[in-house]
Amino acid sequence: MPHTTPDEARSQILDVVGESVAQAHVLKKLLEDEHTALETQDIDALDAIVGQKSACSNDLQALDQKRDRLCQQWGFAAGANQMQQLIDWCDKGQIVSDYWDELVDIAAAGRTLNLTNGAIIRVRQQHFESSLSVLRGAAPGSDTYGRNGEESGDFSRRSLAEA
Repeated sequence: MPHTTPDEARSQILDVVGESVAQAHVLKKLLEDEHTALETQDIDALDAIVGQKSACSNDLQALDQKRDRLCQQWGFAAGANQMQQLIDWCDKGQIVSDYWDELVDIAAAGRTLNLTNGAIIRVRQQHFESSLSVLRGAAPGSDTYGRNGEESGDFSRRSLAEA
């Protein structure tokens, strides 16, 4: 069993999980801002958000690694049950459990927002590629390059710009 007391562990894990909750809220807000920027096609805002999202994701990953290291240091093996085992051992008054549940809920909401934003990007990209194909005189949906980077489009036709 761990050499750290349950009270000490609870205090340390609360710091990490609490900071993770705060970062997860920041990331969720960035995803909401990204959604708005995608809807309004605000390229400058999207450029700024991408860097912020990446930094926030890196911070969350570092916090999760720290949480995992602490849990393993206290004798709780990595895996799906790690936090529940830790909570069962040290969580008086369900403080850690409440923070952990909040983090899981924010992560689920963020995942949904990210999937929605990704779908918007894919639809816009398909629309752009179809428009570009028309300008090139190719059938919409035909790829310009194959999987290995070779040209697969038919460039022998005249484009609309040449006509």
